[in-house]
Amino acid sequence: MMFNKRFILSTIFVFILGCGGGSDSGSQIIAPPPPPPVVVTPPVDPPVKTTLSFPENDKVCEQGISSSDTQSSVNFQWNAGQNTDNYDLMIVNLENQLQSNVNNISGTSRSVTLNKATPYSWKVISKRDGTSSTATSDIWRFYLSGEGTANYAPFPVALLSPSRGVAFQSSTTSVDLSWEQGSDPDGDSLTYTVYIDTIDGLQPPSDDNTGITANTLSINVSSGNTYYWRVKATDSNDNSSFSLVYTFQIEN
Repeated sequence: MMFNKRFILSTIFVFILGCGGGSDSGSQIIAPPPPPPVVVTPPVDPPVKTTLSFPENDKVCEQGISSSDTQSSVNFQWNAGQNTDNYDLMIVNLENQLQSNVNNISGTSRSVTLNKATPYSWKVISKRDGTSSTATSDIWRFYLSGEGTANYAPFPVALLSPSRGVAFQSSTTSVDLSWEQGSDPDGDSLTYTVYIDTIDGLQPPSDDNTGITANTLSINVSSGNTYYWRVKATDSNDNSSFSLVYTFQIEN
């Protein structure tokens, strides 16, 4: 009987040793992979604005290359800008403010067909790959000549103050209007007429607002009104041009 007890105890002991919590050499903790190296991209220097070359600023009578009775081709030219990959050419018809764009020009010139006997402004935007920064040139103006035109209208003036859509306090009783000093392709002297009303800026002007030689005018205003205004430039040969219409408001 004693033999059987010892045998049973020995068997249990061996069983415990065989099934006990010994380490499993097949189980290993795998470390996560190291993070990828951080690649630092050097900053891209922004483009530098170009300088315009042709057609010249305030050119009296740019001929272009005639393509029809009403249109000519003008070869716009500018200097290469630093840090620049391509350019956008922007041309504005100053009579109707319609804008023509030629984008992503890789060189420094582009021919564009335009209407004759029309004033234009133009500028060039410099762009560079790898950055959203741009650089804008100065704005130049020229007058594209027409067939048989002996004398040209002035360039339309730009309105300066008050800026478009500004609101004045209700206590305001007078506002000073100002616009740029106009220029004429033929060098003629200029006078100005100010159109201002509460309808559309197209109503007949008062006598006090005509024949102005300065580029400023003070006008009386009333609270609760929105005013529309524009300026007509007239040369000594009775040729004229109009600015855009701006608005300003006098609060209640």
